[in-house]
Amino acid sequence: MSSTIRFLHHPTSQPCRAVLQLLLETGIPFEEEVVNLMDGDNEQQSFKEKYNPTGQVPILCDGDFVVWESAAIGFYLSEKYNIPDHWFGATVQQRASVQQYLHWHSTFLRRGAGAFFYTHFAECIWGKRDYSKEIEKGKYTLYESMALLEVWLTKHNYLCANEISFADLQGYHEFVSHVAGDILVDADWQQHPRIKQWFDAISERPHSKAVNETIMQVGAMRLAGDLIPMTRRTSLAKGTEITPETPG
Repeated sequence: MSSTIRFLHHPTSQPCRAVLQLLLETGIPFEEEVVNLMDGDNEQQSFKEKYNPTGQVPILCDGDFVVWESAAIGFYLSEKYNIPDHWFGATVQQRASVQQYLHWHSTFLRRGAGAFFYTHFAECIWGKRDYSKEIEKGKYTLYESMALLEVWLTKHNYLCANEISFADLQGYHEFVSHVAGDILVDADWQQHPRIKQWFDAISERPHSKAVNETIMQVGAMRLAGDLIPMTRRTSLAKGTEITPETPG
């Protein structure tokens, strides 16, 4: 295997940012390759055959070995490199707690991303349509998840312990997108003070600002009414009320 891993990602993707921040915080050497999601490079059959049949990022290449899905990538990094135990747990109970969150995350908070995607990106891909059902579904899942996370954070300063783990990065970057897109308002944070305290703590970490820079810029553009130029024609968002090819 190659001595330096390749990391294929895009900075607007929440799971990509979670893995990128893990790489930066742990000091693992890697070669960075930004995949052009805006023009649909990931939609090409050649890309799917070579890297990931779903066409999704992030993707990690270690020589001939390719692994996708952010939680699997994080696990691989923790197994291969001598990173601090707090990222994936030192004991079997701690490791189970991190995995428990990651499994929950993929079917709850992650699906709330539809609120951000269909508010700001759908129009860039398919034009002006009625995306209200998708936005409503995303917000419902987001708010439902926040209610659970507020309780989750009564036990520890972070999601799985009193030290940060990869679970926290996964959750955190979902909220970064909702902040960038102005999906969450002051009243939402006021109802969930533990989540706000947790979010602010991670935002102060050394690499957070740099990792978040692009999505904050994109969010500002959309809030100003500017369209993001895209030629892609599919959505990677899950649980849609519309089909990507013929929205509306």
